[in-house]
This record gives sequence, structure tokens and C-alpha cells, in this order.
Amino acid sequence: MKYLVLGEPCVDLIHPDKGEVIHSYGGTLYSAISLAVLAGKEDIVFPLMNLGEDEFDNITGIFKNYPNIDISGINRVNHPTRKVNLYYNIYNSGKSARLEHSTEPTYTLDYEFIDKFITGTDAIIVNMISGVDITLDTFKKIRNKFKGLIHIDIHNLVMKTNEDGSREHTNLQDWREWCSVPTTMQMNEFEVTSLSRTLKNEYEIIEEILINSKNDVEGVIITRGKIGVSGFQKKEKIFGNEKFFDLEREDVGAVENPDFIDSTGCGDVFAASFTLDYSKNKNFRKSLHYATRIASFNTSLEGIKDLYKLK
Repeated sequence: MKYLVLGEPCVDLIHPDKGEVIHSYGGTLYSAISLAVLAGKEDIVFPLMNLGEDEFDNITGIFKNYPNIDISGINRVNHPTRKVNLYYNIYNSGKSARLEHSTEPTYTLDYEFIDKFITGTDAIIVNMISGVDITLDTFKKIRNKFKGLIHIDIHNLVMKTNEDGSREHTNLQDWREWCSVPTTMQMNEFEVTSLSRTLKNEYEIIEEILINSKNDVEGVIITRGKIGVSGFQKKEKIFGNEKFFDLEREDVGAVENPDFIDSTGCGDVFAASFTLDYSKNKNFRKSLHYATRIASFNTSLEGIKDLYKLK
């Protein structure tokens, strides 16, 4: 199978509660590499990205360690690769557990560049690492040409960068349009309640996406850190003589990991493992359990250099 992974790479400078700062490559590298590790030998992964010339040789060199990653979709640009400082306080204690300071994103991917790789594709992951990885117009054009599985991690679409480089949650003006394009989508419990200015209830927002809107979205996933994930689908139900649609919820607890090191990249690994499994079996519930197990194991790994252990 052929997979496209769209999103920005970045350099993570991780400041743990204790210990030395960890220098690591992050962003969409987690999704692309974990997908390549978990996929079969016959599967091909195409990372599509603009990559700053300052890190081009380093990052493409990492990708070359994985035979089923094709680097022909990596575009070398003059703009430097984005640097992200991640400050962790108390693991999963809430929003304050992770403070992010970021330099400017690299460049937004143009549809004309993406279009060359769509033919023959089986599934696409869109990972909004910077929030400007692609535009809404490009996202719609991808869907118009590609009718298969598209999974998006909303991620930093609902984040804004302040003048000092810090990032905070904000509303997404066109959230209904963004949420009408993919087959499946994921966001964390803070991101889902940041989407709308008027709808603040998680259930109301998911109901709007899956039931009230006329689109082909098959599932919404809310990641909840060490608690696990919740998956939602639209299901037809019968009460008496009446048929109606309602939300069906599946809660999957995270697998407790006694060897916890770091939670960086867990959402990206979840997106990759979910997309891989769902593209092959189309069983939403099974794919939720599979991806949760893989993402939980990722917490025992130290950066992308250990992702080969996911297999």
C-alpha cells in the first residue's frame, strides 16, 4: 500500500521536569517513521514536506535508515527548520503540563506539489504540526481528487503563536469546513473544546461533525493522555417505530507503562498506527485499540531514534 504523510518537521528541544534538555527531531517525523516501522515491507511511505536546508541532510539521512520510506516528496527550502522548545512540568496534569515556545513555521505545502503524489495512494495522514502545514483550500483539493482514507490530526490548527514564541489554544474560524473533509480525525480534549467560539461542549461539537453536518466523516477520536482515547461514530438506532442517528462512543484506556520516559510524539504515533490499521481492516474499534497500545508503548521510547522498537 502507498501512504502519504503531510506535515512539517521540526527540531524539538525537550525540557523535562528533571534532567538535561533533550535535543530531538519531531513533528511529522514521528508519524512517517512509526508508520514505516509498523507497515509491511511492501508498503511505501511518502513524507511530503518542506524541509529547511539547515537540517535537510540530517533528516533525510534519518529517513534513509528505513527502506520503505521514499524521500522524493521532501522539498528543500531556504527557510530554516522550525525549532520548538517543550517545557514539561507535571505529566498530564492539564494544559500547564506542556508549555510550547516555537520559532516560525517553515513553508506551507502547495497543492501543486502534493498533487504529483496522489495517484495510486491508499491513505493520507495530514498532521497539522505547525497549524499552517497546508491550507483549507489545499485540503479540499486533496479530497476532490482522492476519495480514499484521509486521517487528520487537528493539533495546532487551534493554536496561535504569540510574539514571544509561546503558543496557546484559540478558536478555528472555519472549523466546520476543516472537519468536513477527512474520513477520520483526532484531537485532544483541549483542542476539541477550542474549535468553536459558541459550542464548548465536547459532545455537541462531535455531534455537529458526525450527525448534523452532511459529510462523509466516519469517526472522531479524542485523545486524553494517560487516560486513553475516546472514539465516536454515527450509528443508526431504533426506538419503537422511529429510526434516528446517535453517537456511539468507545472508550479505550491507555496501557500503563512502568517504563515511562517521555510522552512526546504519542499523538503522532497514534495517528500513524490508527491510519495503518484502519486502512487495512476498516474496523474503527479494533484500530482504536491497536493505536492506543502502540502509542502507550511509545512513552517508553526516547525520541525518534527508538521508534524502530515499535515493531
